Amino acid sequence: MKAKDMSVFASDGRQLTLIYNSRSSLGKQSLGYAESSGNKVHTIDISKTKIGDTAWVSIAEGLGKPLHKLLDKDLSELPEVDASVFDTNDWLKLLNKNPDMLQHPIAIKGKKYMQLVTPSEILKFFNADSAGLEKQEQGRQPTTKPEADEDNFV
Repeated sequence: MKAKDMSVFASDGRQLTLIYNSRSSLGKQSLGYAESSGNKVHTIDISKTKIGDTAWVSIAEGLGKPLHKLLDKDLSELPEVDASVFDTNDWLKLLNKNPDMLQHPIAIKGKKYMQLVTPSEILKFFNADSAGLEKQEQGRQPTTKPEADEDNFV
């Protein structure tokens, strides 16, 4: 499956999907930022809801990372494993049994994927991109409504 063919998550550029773990501090804080934005947010708490293997592979492809790079492998409660011999299926099994491995939430909006390192990074999905605004005569307001589905207006 190529990144451009991903159809596991809605490609609606107006809805943000936040995949997080409510047992992590970063997950809780990111959820707070997302909910306080006042925008349409679909949340998936992986400590309560399992995500299918196809979806995880799709997420990793959307982020441009191998699946194991999404996970924190240094958690004290994890069993000792030789990660060097793991394949994608092994990582999927480990993640499904240990959702705490996802310490950094994942935000998806349309075709944009981001793994959050800080909770405030989610704001990048809600800020209008002014780069496409054309210069207007003094006193005239710029167009601030989306003209295409991929325009980042909220």
